Amino acid sequence: MKRVLNIGFVALLLVFITACDKGFDELNTSKTGIPSLDPILVLNSAVINSSPPQGILNYELAIVQQMTSPNTGVLEGANFNKDNRNNTLQIWQNYYRLVIKYTNDVITRTKDDPSRSNLLNMAKIIQANAYMILTDSYGSIPYEEGGRGFTDDLFFPVYQTQDVIYPDIISQLTAATNALSTAGKIETYDVLYGGNIAKWKKFGYSLLLRAGMHLSEVDAGKAASTVATAFAGGVILANADNAVIRHDANYINQVANTLNGTEAANFYLAKPFVDALKANSDPRLSSIAVRYVGASSGPDQVAKVATSAIADQYGLPMGSTDSDADNSGAKLPGGGKRYAYSQVDRTRMVKRLHHCFW
Repeated sequence: MKRVLNIGFVALLLVFITACDKGFDELNTSKTGIPSLDPILVLNSAVINSSPPQGILNYELAIVQQMTSPNTGVLEGANFNKDNRNNTLQIWQNYYRLVIKYTNDVITRTKDDPSRSNLLNMAKIIQANAYMILTDSYGSIPYEEGGRGFTDDLFFPVYQTQDVIYPDIISQLTAATNALSTAGKIETYDVLYGGNIAKWKKFGYSLLLRAGMHLSEVDAGKAASTVATAFAGGVILANADNAVIRHDANYINQVANTLNGTEAANFYLAKPFVDALKANSDPRLSSIAVRYVGASSGPDQVAKVATSAIADQYGLPMGSTDSDADNSGAKLPGGGKRYAYSQVDRTRMVKRLHHCFW
């Protein structure tokens, strides 16, 4: 009798399992979700997220000695050769998660579709820019296999060195920019240029120029030929052609937000940068810099003591601590403390609602 009951229970259980499985796939298929997303919208996400995170203020800009902060704590970084993990990982996470991943998806979905050739090449240009930033920041990085965790389940990509990466970035930028054509589909939903091929070409060649200049101290011959190719193709020469990411109140440029917020008085133009521009009588300095003469605190940095005159600009020496900067700042024309050193002009150069690639 017990055996009969057990067999009956199993049979009944099988009936329920079969009944539960019926229509299972249909039940778990969304009737309201988007079955596929136009890859131009994916590229737009990559473009928007190409706006760099706040961490570049503590590392990238200090490494190239354009801007620096004498502060320690949360702002500590390249000025003191310190590894502040809250900031050193930001470029890596931002570009791999939100730019490389998306551009690789677009490239994978359009590489065999001749009708979306322009979109394919636009994605390659944005990706090349992201890889250039990544390798400039970290050196050896996942390159050829970067981003393939999402498309190919490749979770342990090979790291490659800059001597391999840079020639390929140059090759990718050259080929992608050359291949852009007004005869192809115009991607009017493109958030950067609205599908304007002429402007995309200028952007691509301008990034090629940048890549060539980065090689000038390593491979002068390759640098010269790359720069020549870029100029022959036509680079950005007017503000109307700038590659600009426009933000809004809900999605603010992180770097500009920091420089216009509570840390406004804590970042300064670096002495090597200011000195180089002054030595070459570079007129751009008067548009980039502002100095609040005699300022001894953040509240002292007001318009009535501001000057943009080139001769009045003084950059903060690299490696300065707060006390070092206060002592040396007191010796500047007009006196003051560290707050009297030159800063980027926040009213013109670093607004919250835009970021310029070029």
